[in-house]
Amino acid sequence: MQYQAVVRKFGPAEEVVGIERAELGPLSRDQVRVRLLARSINPSDIITISGAYAGRTTLPFIPGFEAFGVVEACGEEVHGLVPGARVLPVRSAGGWQEFKDTDPNWCLRVPDALSDFEAATSYVNPMTAWLMLHKKIGLRPGMRIAINAAASSIGSVLIGMANAVGVEPIAIVRGEESLARLRGRLEAVIVDRAGSDLAAGLAGRSGLDAVFDCVGGARASVLADALKPGGYFLHYGLLSGESIPPSFWASHLDIAFSYCHLREWVHSEAMGDVQRAYSEVAAQIASKVIATEVREVFPLQKIGEALRAALPFRTGGKVLLA
Repeated sequence: MQYQAVVRKFGPAEEVVGIERAELGPLSRDQVRVRLLARSINPSDIITISGAYAGRTTLPFIPGFEAFGVVEACGEEVHGLVPGARVLPVRSAGGWQEFKDTDPNWCLRVPDALSDFEAATSYVNPMTAWLMLHKKIGLRPGMRIAINAAASSIGSVLIGMANAVGVEPIAIVRGEESLARLRGRLEAVIVDRAGSDLAAGLAGRSGLDAVFDCVGGARASVLADALKPGGYFLHYGLLSGESIPPSFWASHLDIAFSYCHLREWVHSEAMGDVQRAYSEVAAQIASKVIATEVREVFPLQKIGEALRAALPFRTGGKVLLA
């Protein structure tokens, strides 16, 4: 038997995620069984639970895109993985349970240098940041970039990765208390309590090579105004709950706009390339170039308490299920 967090109808996570007990069935010959040890609660999980991706999500389902564990058993046809191997199974959701049966080809190998909690926060945010900085814009010394929600977990990772190549970002935050959470060297910090604050802070800072937006809404246009012609606008989140307005597109014809979804990139790449990228990211975590703060840890069986602690998402670190 194992504990599973199960969603049987879409809606607010605190209301629709429940804990159930389920039998462990026989392991398929071509799969591995991973005993999961630590799991993150991410915005992508909550969005999926809400029903935003109902067209590609079949009920009931087990949430959790980011979970770390060790291989418990291997099917007879599995080669290259052995019991005890430390892995991140990344092909699908299903991390909010005690065991996950999965394709061994979709298990990223986790180095021993990472702790269990570091491993459980090493995929969604760090790999998204790596993808945007290195694959989307080709980050190099001398580039000028701006990051909103810079005191968030992924904001801290973006700053650390940028600093590693000698780039000092402009960090945009919503309150003075967030300033203490920022790591690394920064060109400037803009405290943006209202749209006018952002416009004033970016005045005179035009000619940016790239901006990283996980907020959306009307502020997207203010960010884009600071880009040089041909500059990159990377949009990867919607913390404001407001879409980028239609007027954005007509007034910014000379920028390179890109959505960034880690899932799409991982599913389109050879897993060997994904593993190489992950190994780069893991090395930066092990060497403390980047880090993710953990705010609270709950046992899986207390998923309700964990969700109440995690939502709404705010600065101050991740909530984990262990």
